Amino acid sequence: MSAHDAVDTLIQSHKLSAEAGLNLKKWLIELAYGAFVTDIEALMAQADLDELEDAFRTNIEFGTGGIRGKMGPGPNRINARTMGEAAQGLAQYILKSGIANAAQKGVVIACDTRNNSDVFSRETASIFAGNGIVARIFDTHRSTPELSFALRQTGAVAGVVISASHNPPSDNGFKAYWDDGGQVVPPHDKNIINEVKAVGDITRINFDDGVQQGLIHTLGTEIDIPYIEKLAGLSLNDSREISIVYTPLHGVGSTSIVPALQKLGYTNLNIVAGQNVPDGNFPTVANGVANPEDPNALSRAIADAKKNGADIVLASDPDADRLGCALPHPTKGWHAEPHELAINGNQIGAILTYYILSTRQNKGTLPAKGVVCKTIVTTDLITLIAKHFGVRPVDNLLVGFKYIAEVINNLATDETFLFGTEESHGYLSGDFVRDKDAASAAVLLSECAAQLKTEGKTVRDYLDNIYEQFGYFHESQQATYREGAQGNREIAQIMMGLRKNPPTQIGGHDVVEVIDYQSGEANNHKTDTTRTLDAAKGNVLAFTFTDQGHTRVTARPSGTEPKIKYYISTTSADHPDLTSGAIAQTKHSIDALANEIIDGMLQSADDALNQQP
Repeated sequence: MSAHDAVDTLIQSHKLSAEAGLNLKKWLIELAYGAFVTDIEALMAQADLDELEDAFRTNIEFGTGGIRGKMGPGPNRINARTMGEAAQGLAQYILKSGIANAAQKGVVIACDTRNNSDVFSRETASIFAGNGIVARIFDTHRSTPELSFALRQTGAVAGVVISASHNPPSDNGFKAYWDDGGQVVPPHDKNIINEVKAVGDITRINFDDGVQQGLIHTLGTEIDIPYIEKLAGLSLNDSREISIVYTPLHGVGSTSIVPALQKLGYTNLNIVAGQNVPDGNFPTVANGVANPEDPNALSRAIADAKKNGADIVLASDPDADRLGCALPHPTKGWHAEPHELAINGNQIGAILTYYILSTRQNKGTLPAKGVVCKTIVTTDLITLIAKHFGVRPVDNLLVGFKYIAEVINNLATDETFLFGTEESHGYLSGDFVRDKDAASAAVLLSECAAQLKTEGKTVRDYLDNIYEQFGYFHESQQATYREGAQGNREIAQIMMGLRKNPPTQIGGHDVVEVIDYQSGEANNHKTDTTRTLDAAKGNVLAFTFTDQGHTRVTARPSGTEPKIKYYISTTSADHPDLTSGAIAQTKHSIDALANEIIDGMLQSADDALNQQP
């Protein structure tokens, strides 16, 4: 039986949908997809119908930033064809952009250490060159923030990073940047999406031919050196006597974080040997999840810190735009579980905000009109710190660092960007990069710890002092998960239900205000009033429990999978009745309040789904 007939049999027996069958035959028969025939036939031979259905039933969606997903054959997978469509669509948009000499200004391409990242980056360069657009590609893997820097440094019109950030080893992706060095934002994002959807034939040339024709150029130290110099220039003090354990988690961090710290004179920098090897399988990382947000990903680094008595552990994700940190336990030292040692992204952001602003104030270099940025799901502690130092907080941004980059682009001429942060371990200091940068955070966090050590203090002491000044803040996350296409519908129904009939109580606590970033309005249950939001619109709902609004839960559907994320924030700044002289008791009370709220939020989500017709 031919492969064509085999597919027809699967459709007729209802083992495969008609949509999946049509795409499957297309990929099997048409010449443009011939490279995938062997892989497809292997799936058919294994009768892996679930994989065939999921891989072929639909096209992978080019979202506002690009595409990301599991690698394999099929239109709903990451492969040379779907990556090629993304590159072709971006190329078409560049040529239609109206930017003078856009093709000559060209693009910059970087990739991380994931499996096939180098292959996809070369293919992307070949497609841009095939469209007559100059492609500058790094000689080997580099960090995402260095791509942003290189784009601005070369005057390119756009950029591409081949990476799936901290996703599992099975995944990869294509992330698009524009001429400001930030990820694409409106109107470019929607326009690029339309071009990608319209792609038919992909125009490419051989990579080596592109080099010979002067359409493909290789980048190296001419970008690395000034980038590292800029990172070193972020330093605010000269303290360096500290023992650091650092792990790149098999990613690209050794190309940015390590040289930056070495240039600044950190001599006691210990790199986790087994994890300094570029490897897209992330073989030594717990469960293969190279995500510094997960304390378990820091396990090997913590083991090294325990051996040599280090002061601090740092870790970056595969493309080195996120930074994780672990610190000795106040009583157990390094002899504790990873979750007891790691601090979260909100805490790191608060430490860095306070360190930057207080140090610059003490040095007399704090600008009269400084700006600090954060997303709506990031701790409000950032806002309070910024206001304390007379700095303008921009704290109403949708999730995504590209919105922080957009603020930098639109600052008044007399304003100075000082720091940007998001709860998912993204940080940026300085404006020479327009995306989160693990290296800039590593530079500042390391010297903050080193300075504290000279004073006989620790980073944990520093954080507690911040809490004592502004109030203890507890942040956590939970999620509602559903499965498959039906799951996507249920997630949409939950959000619709929460909008139509918002809960008046969550976890036994009265809701004061319902903030709907989609409608752009906030309804106050307590005063029966409505206010208009000064924020971009997005599919996000927030429920506050106090007049100050720092205690809240925010619901946000994922853009890549069928789930709703809930971000919970509780703080003693809103609840003086839960504050006692001992910070440990305050933490216990506030943490308990957070648990009550999240239990209530999960129940409210179930109620919203059950109320749907």
